[in-house]
Amino acid sequence: MLNILKKSFWVPYPDGSVYPTVSKAHQAIADYCAQNGFSCAFHGDDEVLIDGKAYDIYRGYETGSRGNYGVKCREK
Repeated sequence: MLNILKKSFWVPYPDGSVYPTVSKAHQAIADYCAQNGFSCAFHGDDEVLIDGKAYDIYRGYETGSRGNYGVKCREK
């Protein structure tokens, strides 16, 4: 399937000036899921299962943010 048809979303990351480590990214995703009533389980450093769907975790520059870092989940 084309990547443009896959669901993705940016997770709120409080300190955009600092590159998110694996533990900070996991904490941000866990906080996001808790606030929205989703269940999440991490399978490795760059994969998370949210409400039964597998997502890849991207840690890097947030597009259009002028160099701020962010955490993005993209459906597998």
